[in-house]
Amino acid sequence: MSADVPHDSRRYVLVYSDRYVADIGPHVFPVAKYPMVVAELIHRCGVARSEFMEPTAPTREQLALVHTTEYLDDFLSARWTPRTAASEMPLTREIVDAYVLSAGGTLLAAREAVRRRGFGIHIGGGFHHTFPDHAEGFCYLNDIAVAIRVLQHEGVIRRAAVVDCDVHQGNGTARIFQHDSDVFTLSIHQYHNYPPKEKSDLDIGLRDGAGDEEYLVALGEALPARLEAHRPDLVIYNAGADPYEHDLLGGLALTKKGLARRDELVIGWCAAHSVPIVSLLAGGYAADTGDTVDIHVNTCQTMIEAARRAERVV
Repeated sequence: MSADVPHDSRRYVLVYSDRYVADIGPHVFPVAKYPMVVAELIHRCGVARSEFMEPTAPTREQLALVHTTEYLDDFLSARWTPRTAASEMPLTREIVDAYVLSAGGTLLAAREAVRRRGFGIHIGGGFHHTFPDHAEGFCYLNDIAVAIRVLQHEGVIRRAAVVDCDVHQGNGTARIFQHDSDVFTLSIHQYHNYPPKEKSDLDIGLRDGAGDEEYLVALGEALPARLEAHRPDLVIYNAGADPYEHDLLGGLALTKKGLARRDELVIGWCAAHSVPIVSLLAGGYAADTGDTVDIHVNTCQTMIEAARRAERVV
């Protein structure tokens, strides 16, 4: 399918806002990666800047489907308290707005994927360490949970699955959905790494230094059977770049080729079973930010290529 297909007939949606790039000061989290990913997608995939949909902020009522009143009072007021301090991030009005808007981006990508597109690509999101009542690990709002809860509340979906392939366990997401049989949570991560572990429906905790083969065998053995058993209406794919062998905050040893194969496993399953999927960038802290960007772009490109194959079938 050529790049001149009308936007409204595409099987994928791209979601992004320049307002995600808030000033967080000197920090290991590379906010500059967001516009870099956009620029590379335009260069490599023949997409136009006009294709990227701009999200709107979710309402407080929508955020409250996941987060407590007390936490939202603190966070939305940019108030430094024990509930917000564990974020390990600064807290300003600009940062609050960026995180709220990013939650809206994941929601928009998920809504478009389920209702029309099949493939939602969010150049942002994946803040899986946030709990209902407090921030953790660079994460202020659990955009994954907000998107699922809003779409469930609206009756757009009933069942969802979260496939979390960040190097760090999605502890906040695991806690939020721990007793919800309609939401299946899978986390494949480095076991001896941050954070203190919660219980996902399926946790695959890998040894330090695990590489491509070990990772892909573990994911390939678990993923198809568990997703087929759950029959989700939506898969949210937290496609962290930090299992990469040169990541500063990770201790796994995946190559770019191995990470590309990971993407193909997850996205390929959804494409083969016609299950809507949303990909989120999540973490990535390579010594060279260009490596992180390259890994993220490959995930997005794999999504776009799968969507274009689906367009040709139709």
